[in-house]
Amino acid sequence: MRKSKQFTGMPVISLQEGQQIGVVRGLVVDPEKKAVAALIIEQKGWFKEQKYIPFSRVHSVGENVITVDRSSNAERGAKLPDIVKLVKDRIGITGARIVTENGTLLGQVDEYYVDLEAGDIVGLEFSGGFLDSVISGRAFLDTAFVRTIGREVIVTSNEALANVIKIEGGLAESLRQLQKSTSQAWDTTRQKTRELGEAINRSLERVRGPRDEETTCSCNQYHGPNGEAREQPEQPPQGK
Repeated sequence: MRKSKQFTGMPVISLQEGQQIGVVRGLVVDPEKKAVAALIIEQKGWFKEQKYIPFSRVHSVGENVITVDRSSNAERGAKLPDIVKLVKDRIGITGARIVTENGTLLGQVDEYYVDLEAGDIVGLEFSGGFLDSVISGRAFLDTAFVRTIGREVIVTSNEALANVIKIEGGLAESLRQLQKSTSQAWDTTRQKTRELGEAINRSLERVRGPRDEETTCSCNQYHGPNGEAREQPEQPPQGK
């Protein structure tokens, strides 16, 4: 698997002739197959000519060089009308917005990943949109969740939202951490509410306490002529 931009500038070598036939200048995307249909090759020499190599004719994509069996594998557009049509459609993927079926903007494609054996587009790297509203950075989405690749918009299934993977650390883990933090905040709020209620109850008890004592004491005291509190005189026994 390799990022699409990493193809640019790679030399293309013919195994039969043992020579370089050009360098990669771009990729042609087939949106229906979700695959790279061809490499755009710029040949060496004074009169630089743009040719195309269908990905099915690529022998190998190495670390530094792309090889083909023979130089004739690179052909002019006139002989590859299907490839030329895709070029005119200008489906580039990079820069397209990713939107789910229910209308959630996931972000914008920064890059896409290509399988080196078959040329299939296996994933999209994107940023912005939904990702920025949750955690900043870049994320990866498997093209298995992609329904349509258009010129400006890539439409995904609604399940894509739950299957986004953060490039640096798992997005699912981050979402769980976010949920955990929210839960902790709610628990903290409830705890503070309980503490406040207990403090109010204690204050009420302190306020009620002296009043209750005063009421109790008033049963054993009476006020004199000057308003001073005096002990209630003992009442003589009844019947004596």
